[in-house]
Amino acid sequence: MAEIMRMTSLKRIKTILMGISITTVLLTAMGCSQGSYPIDIFYEMHYQDSYKSHEPPRLSVPDSAVPWYDAPKATSFTDDAKHMYDVNCSMCHGISGQGDGPVLSTMTSKYGYQPVVTPDLTSDQVKALGVAGVQGFIVNGLQVMPSFAKLMTEEEMVLTANYVVNCIQGQQPEACK
Repeated sequence: MAEIMRMTSLKRIKTILMGISITTVLLTAMGCSQGSYPIDIFYEMHYQDSYKSHEPPRLSVPDSAVPWYDAPKATSFTDDAKHMYDVNCSMCHGISGQGDGPVLSTMTSKYGYQPVVTPDLTSDQVKALGVAGVQGFIVNGLQVMPSFAKLMTEEEMVLTANYVVNCIQGQQPEACK
């Protein structure tokens, strides 16, 4: 009789444990299921609970809240040929145009660069080129000299070429202003 009681209590314990196990598995499975979306965070406003498209704005923005400024002034120096030369050319050709700029000096002394065409803009070779020839070098570049076709406008290249011929080469000293 005691043995029968023990068997029934073991069956009862097994049944209870089986019920708890099945309940745990079902609850876990329900918790792991996905809703309509994998993650319930929406980056689009019309899906957010806090956004109500049918409602007007809560507070109107006063007209004075948005500052009104004049158009920005241009910072380009396109009408200043000396500035164009100083910014784009002087680091290699030097301030006086004699090919003694700091970048070219470093390239020749430290790295052994030998220019194919003289970098001295006051030499007879470069004087013979004229404005069109100087502008051709500005547009196309040469070896280590970059092409300025994408860096300068056509007007800026013409201004720079005229500055080299008229001011640096000394053909029209009044152009050095």
